[in-house]
Amino acid sequence: NAVCWDKPGSGPCTTRFYAYPRPQGATPLRVSLVPAYNQCTAPNRTHGPSLSFPSCNPPAQSSGSLTIGSPDANGAAANSEGFAKYGVIVGAPGGVDDSDVSITVNITDVRNKVGLADYTGQVQVTHGLRITDRINGQSEAQPGTVQDTTFPVTVPCATTASTTIGSVCSISTTADAVVPGSVPETKRSVWEFGQVSVNDGGADGLVSTGPNTVFAKQGIFIP
Repeated sequence: NAVCWDKPGSGPCTTRFYAYPRPQGATPLRVSLVPAYNQCTAPNRTHGPSLSFPSCNPPAQSSGSLTIGSPDANGAAANSEGFAKYGVIVGAPGGVDDSDVSITVNITDVRNKVGLADYTGQVQVTHGLRITDRINGQSEAQPGTVQDTTFPVTVPCATTASTTIGSVCSISTTADAVVPGSVPETKRSVWEFGQVSVNDGGADGLVSTGPNTVFAKQGIFIP
C-alpha cells in the first residue's frame, strides 16, 4: 500500500511519496569462493544418501584456463582460499559525496590449468544486481527498481615468491571507483545480489577479451 507523508511546506499530502520496505542495516556481505564446476546434465552415477540425486562422473571444472592446487587432483598442495567482501561506507551529509561501497577480493593459489604455473593475468568478479532506490524519473527523486544488471570488477593477479603457492588475485577498491557516481550521497538503496562468480581471463589473461569462462563461485567447502 502507498504511504503518504507531508512534504514540508506543501500542506497535508499534496505531494505523495511511495515508500518501499528496507532494513535498518545490511552490511557487510562476505562470501567465500570455491572452484566452479559444470552443471550435471547427463548423469551416469547417483549421489549417496541422504542427497540421493543423479550425478556426473568425473566432475568438470568450468574454467578452461585456471585451477587451484589439490594433491589428489593435480599433485599440488591445497593452499587456495578466496573471498569477496562488500561493505557500506556511510558518508557525512553535505559537502563532498563520500558515500560508497567498499569492495575487497582476495583469492590465493591461482594457477594455469596447464602446467600449474602461477597465473599472471586478470580475473573478473561479478554478480547479479537489482537496485531499488529513489533515484528514478526525470526528477531523479522517485522510487523504483532497476532492471537486473551486473557489477563486474577487474582483479589483477600476481605471482608469489613461494614455490608451493600459486598467484594471488587481489584488489581493494570501491563501487564509485569502478563506476563513478554509482553510490550517490543521501540516496538510500537496496542492492540485491545474485550469486558472486569469478571469470577467468581466457587464453590471453585479459577479461576484456573473450572467450572467458567461470573460475570460481560463491559457496562453501566442507572438509
